[in-house]
Amino acid sequence: MPYSMSLSSCLMPRLAVPSRNSLRSTSEKPQRIIRHKPICCIVSESRISLKPWHLKLSESTAKFGLSLTASFLLITAPPALGKEEVFGIPRIIDGDTIVVNGTRIRLFGIDAPESKQSCTSAGKAYECGTASKNALEEKIGTAPVRCAVKRKDMYGRSVAICRLEEGLDLNAWLVKEGWAVAYSRYSQAYVPLEVQAQEERKGIWSGKFENPEKWRKEHNARTGASKAIPEVVVPVTTAVGMVEEGEKAAVAGSAGGVAYSSTPTALLPNANTNCLIKGNVTAKGAKIYHVPGGRFYDSTKIDTKAGEKFFCSEEEAVAAGWRASKG
Repeated sequence: MPYSMSLSSCLMPRLAVPSRNSLRSTSEKPQRIIRHKPICCIVSESRISLKPWHLKLSESTAKFGLSLTASFLLITAPPALGKEEVFGIPRIIDGDTIVVNGTRIRLFGIDAPESKQSCTSAGKAYECGTASKNALEEKIGTAPVRCAVKRKDMYGRSVAICRLEEGLDLNAWLVKEGWAVAYSRYSQAYVPLEVQAQEERKGIWSGKFENPEKWRKEHNARTGASKAIPEVVVPVTTAVGMVEEGEKAAVAGSAGGVAYSSTPTALLPNANTNCLIKGNVTAKGAKIYHVPGGRFYDSTKIDTKAGEKFFCSEEEAVAAGWRASKG
């Protein structure tokens, strides 16, 4: 409910006002000090008004009162809200999508098998999309989660990192346990955990599976089904087009373009060279980072000799002293 308030203490200006006699004479006479009746300020959400009770005040006095009142409001105003946070007991849709208190949330930086997707393990097919969902449900149980929303995607979903109350990053846990892959198109933060899960043959890495993004494209093309919704902020250039030639195959394996096998590989031997968030330093020395799909991302060129750099996650950029671009 919008708040409204009235100031209990009224303004009490001391004004130097010429006496009546001074108005009749051109000779200088001392001014006398008149203490006026209180000026009560009525403050509401929509307007600020002065109500003089006794004396008709000059325009300058009224402006003075308004100025003090405005200053009071600025000082006592509640602080600006930070990034959105959603808290509650979730309903699990699939391995990377949940609903918390009516808010549909896409887990940031990961991609889990789709609900109807099948994988193989020990030569037998199984519904890995369902297995991923079940693993997340079992991990959370009836506990509440706290989701830090990073942004809205083009489908209106909240893209977020969700944690249990004790602080466990569920996005990271899903990748570490092999029930999702790192969605390196949008973040490199979970790539090392993907490598670990692959080497330990956890979850879907215990057999063979098709990258969820590639599976969605092929499945929808075959069935003509409505397009599944991955984590999408805005259309962006694939990560493969942003790295050196020798690293393209490795990034393609993580960003979606090949089927995976359980054979461990050095997925990203030098992950830092593939970090896609651009840390730019402006002519005035301001440190601003740009994420793929941002308004100024493609036009921003990074000069490492000038102190500019790439980051693997927004958290890393902020910790290093960069702020997010407003574009």
